Amino acid sequence: MPLGRWAGGHPGKDLERGGKGELGGRELYAEVVVDVPALQLDRPLTYLVPYHWQERVEVGSAVLVPLLRSLQVGYVIGLRAEPPRDVEPEAIKPLEGIMEEPPVLDDKAVELCRWISQRYLCPLASAVRLFLPPGRARKPLERVRLLIDPPEALARIPSRAPRQRELVESLASLGGSASLARLRETMGKGFSTEVLRQLERKGLLERSYHLPPPRVNKATLRFTEITPLGREWLGREASARYPARRRALSLLMERGGSMPSSELCQRARCSPSLLKDMESLGLLEIREEEVLRDPLRDFTFPGSEPPPMTRDQENALRAILEAMNAGGGTVLLHGVTGSGKTEVYLRAIEEALGRGLDCLVLVPEIALTPQMVQRFVGRFKERVAVLHSRLGLGERYDQWRGIREGKYRVVIGARSALFAPLARLGIIVVDEEHETSYKQETSPRYHAVEVAAKRAEIYGAVLVLGSATPRLETLHATRSGEYILASLPQRVDGRRMPQVEIVDMREVREASGKRLLSPRLVLALAETIRRNEQAILFLNRRGFAPSLLCRRCGFTWKCSHCSVSLCWHAGEGHLLCHHCGLSLPHPKACPRCGEVAWKYAGAGTERVEEEIRSIFPHVPLLRMDADTTRRKGSHFRIFREFQEGKARILVGTQMIAKGLDLPSVTLVGIIDADTSLTLPDFRASERTFQLITQVSGRAGRGERPGRVILQSYNPEHYAISLAAAGRMEDFLHKETEFRRDAHYPPFCRLVNFVVSSSREEPAREASCVLAEAIHSLKGPAEEVLGPAPAPLFRLKGRYRHHLLVKTVRLQDTLDVLRNNLVRVNLELSRLARKTGIPQEDLQLAVDVDPSSLL
Repeated sequence: MPLGRWAGGHPGKDLERGGKGELGGRELYAEVVVDVPALQLDRPLTYLVPYHWQERVEVGSAVLVPLLRSLQVGYVIGLRAEPPRDVEPEAIKPLEGIMEEPPVLDDKAVELCRWISQRYLCPLASAVRLFLPPGRARKPLERVRLLIDPPEALARIPSRAPRQRELVESLASLGGSASLARLRETMGKGFSTEVLRQLERKGLLERSYHLPPPRVNKATLRFTEITPLGREWLGREASARYPARRRALSLLMERGGSMPSSELCQRARCSPSLLKDMESLGLLEIREEEVLRDPLRDFTFPGSEPPPMTRDQENALRAILEAMNAGGGTVLLHGVTGSGKTEVYLRAIEEALGRGLDCLVLVPEIALTPQMVQRFVGRFKERVAVLHSRLGLGERYDQWRGIREGKYRVVIGARSALFAPLARLGIIVVDEEHETSYKQETSPRYHAVEVAAKRAEIYGAVLVLGSATPRLETLHATRSGEYILASLPQRVDGRRMPQVEIVDMREVREASGKRLLSPRLVLALAETIRRNEQAILFLNRRGFAPSLLCRRCGFTWKCSHCSVSLCWHAGEGHLLCHHCGLSLPHPKACPRCGEVAWKYAGAGTERVEEEIRSIFPHVPLLRMDADTTRRKGSHFRIFREFQEGKARILVGTQMIAKGLDLPSVTLVGIIDADTSLTLPDFRASERTFQLITQVSGRAGRGERPGRVILQSYNPEHYAISLAAAGRMEDFLHKETEFRRDAHYPPFCRLVNFVVSSSREEPAREASCVLAEAIHSLKGPAEEVLGPAPAPLFRLKGRYRHHLLVKTVRLQDTLDVLRNNLVRVNLELSRLARKTGIPQEDLQLAVDVDPSSLL
């Protein structure tokens, strides 16, 4: 095991090495992950724990360690009584400091971090960072404090050490304690780190470290508290002459003597100035307290009584509870849309809470959070926390703090919520487990479903995977006996599945031109509006048009950084790249021929909205996509307005295609069912089937029957025809045969290597170097495809080539790859020097179990 290298003086060997100093004790060594995510440091470093710190250091502690010529923050992931066998104990350097804060990891979290590092070939430090608080600072703050009174400290310092005396006097002038930066500023050129160490060794002062919280202001709330004089005054007869004062004090008494000032003013019908007057009379006291930010504070969630369960729901719940009693396991809750999967989640979580266990619920889209939160808060009240990227940094940090402190027992959130600090985890629910958004596309490139399964295994928890259209990999694990299957084959209350009608748009275009909505869909919308019902129109593409063309010469405006066309956004009046964010104003003329006539090719949700408004000008309409949900709280606002019936039609992308339970929706229109079929990916058919099934399931969830109008230019494709007919088993059989013949998951596992550079030729050469290295490592259980240009060849200014490894023994393959990744990176570094580009410009990304090969 590598050693932590020493940088600077040694702060007292007798104090550090227990058993060798006069204090006695035992040796203790810490395995530390330095917070530097680099392959060269991708292993724990061993440091000595000084004797006087041994009671304070534990697994998960944040520490300061010497590394090369600097001090770095690290995290203790193991403690041992013996040094590594091949290392001289005297060569091991001691810890430099301990952060004054609770550990962020425990033994179980450390085990999960090790597994993530091994499974996804990422540095261990990257896995550790997943568990750190939101916005965690990387640079520690250091404080210095005198341990004894200044006169006594000065008496212990000989006159021949003037610099030590000067430091003590300066620290005394600052009150005996100060940050290192403030002390350095006070002393100026007279400050010396070595003098600081000398005084520390003498036991005259101590240094402490802490990592500052995110740079957000503390959230405070003003509270009003009744005083003893106020209690006495309330009992006097004369108080009747001051009704406002009596109301305020009486309300405070009813609420235990204290309550938020704003709430007191509202309920007692009094003004803040009255409270100040009462404070001046000594009747009450007003103070400010720090509070945790609550993103749900401004929303009201009515309580809900659990509905009666169907027999299928009871059987599914029984399977989950049996797994809970057995100490863990994975249950696939496979239920058709509207079958009541959420109620099964709620009942299982209620049981887990009753056992004193914590619960975690993952949703794939932030758009699903409003309704999920509404149902969970209605059932579990203030025990629910929310974690997702649309919260402000202060809100995320305070929610994280509340979870760690045990205030919240149920956590709902997107992918990153998987690493919430829940100590007694009893159940993890992954709703819509088939969604691709559970895959992290930047390092560490983990899949939340796989990591959830491992976390459940480590914590002895139950993992519940819910979906109406599970992934083939999940179904394969169920059929092999790895997962438990619980089925909900029917909708609650015996409601019928919606009737699906396919419209062949090839015939519609020939008959009625280039309208997005077929006459059949327009007629269905009119009928729905006339009956005072609601409709959802789905198109999985935002903006007005995917591309802008010159009518004369066919010139297409493309992104200068990515291999894609720029999408026209009419509402904001610009061309936009959805990958890198490049934005251009609408062109005044074609740069090739000078023409000023344009053609908007294709359609997005903006264009659908425009066409509906032209057909139904007086019908209220809402649009939900990435453009309309940028602002904080916009998902809640749009969902609530539609739920309350303020709009008859909701247009949106895939964020409206799943999870939403809106009883008034009786019509779903799928504008273009072929969008995902054209993608060059082996999962294209599966995702098309899933998306059609999911969005169709939004119709008919109330008492009135639902219908679906599905528009397609390729209605004969089995993914479309079988989804429309609701024949899932037939689709699974056909898709499974295709995967088996082509040797794709679930019949193998994939590892995708992508090399990229800002220059095309180095990227191509690097892919050849990579291919040669991978082929030399290839075993009989692997198949290597490539190298080849990635389908999305240029992305954010970088040229990309990829190489795909298929394997039936994933862990063996990963072990070989991990042992050779450093060598491969060295080869790429040599190539960078040879081609004259910066080493950091030539990058290698390794994606285990990729969700997309684009």
